Amino acid sequence: MTYDAAKGTVIDRSKMPLGLKRNFQVMPGAQWLALRCKHSRDRDEHLVRDVGGYSNRARGERAQEASPHAGAALPAPSEQPSTKFAARAKATWARLIRKVDEADPLECPKRKGPMRVIALIEDPAVIRRIREHLGLWAPRAMQRRPPLGPEAWPVHASRPLTYHPVPDIA
Repeated sequence: MTYDAAKGTVIDRSKMPLGLKRNFQVMPGAQWLALRCKHSRDRDEHLVRDVGGYSNRARGERAQEASPHAGAALPAPSEQPSTKFAARAKATWARLIRKVDEADPLECPKRKGPMRVIALIEDPAVIRRIREHLGLWAPRAMQRRPPLGPEAWPVHASRPLTYHPVPDIA
């Protein structure tokens, strides 16, 4: 890419694009900038491009080939042996809850004995009925205080704005 300041044009050189019979394109600077901005993502936009060997399909095929039971039917859940990975995942979950809440989630709060997970309830209606029965359901009203005035802002937040003139590209 080269910019000709006298003419205000940009010469963009690349591989042979479809539809053009040349490997360059001449356009006004503003048009080039608009095309360039289309390719930049927003500030907080997450971008992941998995192609080739990193794509989901390729990773799944590699995992299937590496599996000793590739192509064989999986045994019923009751017949599947417990793996070290499943045990580690359970231990990791409990350890993270212990770190965040500073309490062991698998310890009985009354008798301090060990507990185990026997069921996982995901249905919000069932959770609400159980909490209402125990007297623990108290939805909180969403309240906000009024916004603070400029006098409460930090000192560095109220700096004067400066303007630097930018030449027009025609």
